[in-house]
Amino acid sequence: FFYPLIILMISSNLLFASENISGKITEVTDGDTIKFLSNDGNLIKVRLSEIDAPEFKSIDSPEKNQRYGLESKNSLSDLCLEEKGLLKVIGKDRYDRTLGIVYCNEINANIFQLQSGLAWVYDQYVSEYEYYRYQNEAKSLNLGIWSEDYPLPPWDFRKGKSSYDYRIKELEIKIDNLIKLSQEQILIYENKLIEIINKFEKNNENFSNDSQDQFSCIKKSCKQMLNCEEAYFQYQQCGNTSLDRDKDGI
Repeated sequence: FFYPLIILMISSNLLFASENISGKITEVTDGDTIKFLSNDGNLIKVRLSEIDAPEFKSIDSPEKNQRYGLESKNSLSDLCLEEKGLLKVIGKDRYDRTLGIVYCNEINANIFQLQSGLAWVYDQYVSEYEYYRYQNEAKSLNLGIWSEDYPLPPWDFRKGKSSYDYRIKELEIKIDNLIKLSQEQILIYENKLIEIINKFEKNNENFSNDSQDQFSCIKKSCKQMLNCEEAYFQYQQCGNTSLDRDKDGI
């Protein structure tokens, strides 16, 4: 019983998701939400898919609006309000709004908002990764939201975060990474220093052992000695002071 029902639901959703509807944009709520009146008289509340615009609540309560929220709304209004359009339906969101791509005068409004620097790619729900290319274009030109040093994504704004909090978090992460990197470098230098000291001590020990094995305290003249190392050995280890003719200790 359940399997045919599931298949029917999936099939219905696929049919719905592929639907294209012609009509007119009668209202722009904010930078990513409109009301779309279809040619057959149905009024549809549409949430533009793939993007998330700065929050806009009301002109009368600017403290509730996110920075660039009004600019984003006006941008979408200038492009679409009272214009004929085409709605490509993608599905439904959890608020029962229709998700879709909206074309106004054959211009993709979803992409237009990104290119204007007045919307983010909605990281959590994006399915068309080409949209990041349009976002990056706006970033490179410092348009809209990207003119700020630390723009705050709408999904963080809705959680009550602020640009200051966002900036502090980024700085904390950078500082932690620098500390971690410094600690790793210090450890590397410590290990190298220990390695050099051990190598030096080993070489010094080998040299001392080799010298003791090679030289003896049998009194010799300078001409009988093999090299300067044997002369030093005779002078320092054997007390052969006759080698120091000028008595300067060398």
